[in-house]
Amino acid sequence: MNPSLDKEIKKISYHESKKSVFINICIIALVAIISGYFIGSWIMSIGSTDGLYDIDANSLYDNVVAIRDEASGKTPIELGAVKCAVLAIDTTGQEERVQVIGEGHVLSMGVTQNILAKQVRMGDKVMFENVSISSFVKATNRFYLKNNAITRVQGNVKGNSVVWNGATSTMTKEQYKELMGLEIYDYMSYIISSKTVITASDVTTTDDGNYTFNLTIDKVNGVVNYVKNMKETGGLGDYPRFSENVSIEIVMDPNYRILKFKSDEKYEVKKGVWMAATGTLTNTFSYDQDFVIPATSENTAI
Repeated sequence: MNPSLDKEIKKISYHESKKSVFINICIIALVAIISGYFIGSWIMSIGSTDGLYDIDANSLYDNVVAIRDEASGKTPIELGAVKCAVLAIDTTGQEERVQVIGEGHVLSMGVTQNILAKQVRMGDKVMFENVSISSFVKATNRFYLKNNAITRVQGNVKGNSVVWNGATSTMTKEQYKELMGLEIYDYMSYIISSKTVITASDVTTTDDGNYTFNLTIDKVNGVVNYVKNMKETGGLGDYPRFSENVSIEIVMDPNYRILKFKSDEKYEVKKGVWMAATGTLTNTFSYDQDFVIPATSENTAI
């Protein structure tokens, strides 16, 4: 072979080899980027609630009028836990002088989120306050209903207090319901009915003449409204996704008014990424007193 021709062939082959390597590297890099994007998107979407709560909440409630008619001829023990719960929620919702104090905590990734809540209703005036505090998250909100309009006030944590001097906005009652999942008059975010209850205990009497029972409600249908409240008051990036059915304990008086409502929950919350969480909240109800709705300037101890 001609030596000069051989050198030319080697030269061409060498350049083509470098070009092929470069193209292959680019292809591999492009595939890696695309794969990383889709894998990352898949990982971030684990636990996504897209479409999970697309349920007609109104279809999940029981007929309260029919249950009230049935209750007129039965004791709470005879009526059963599910119907007692439905009736107690409705009865409590009609009370016009009520104070509810909520205390609880959520544990996630070794961090405890402390929750304080207060709701006061005096006739047509209502105040709802929710404080959710940890080393990572500080979500503080008050809502006031007065003259058929709702004012929202956000607070700032200073030392051991919440100072209610943050942003203020107004909304209609309809806007509040869409945001929080319930009317501002309501005391119950869960949907408890024959269509959402998974298990129910017997109704038993307490030493002081009240009644108590336990329920578990479906982790999707039972929380359709509640997840809105959780997202808004907890400063979450998405609706929570419950990993287990919710355990509930109710104590009510002989007039079907709730005295204590305790819930135990397990779910995932989104704070950048999805994290497992366990929560417990106890609400204590008081009635028929001259409860005071705190002024906006009144701080909250935490």
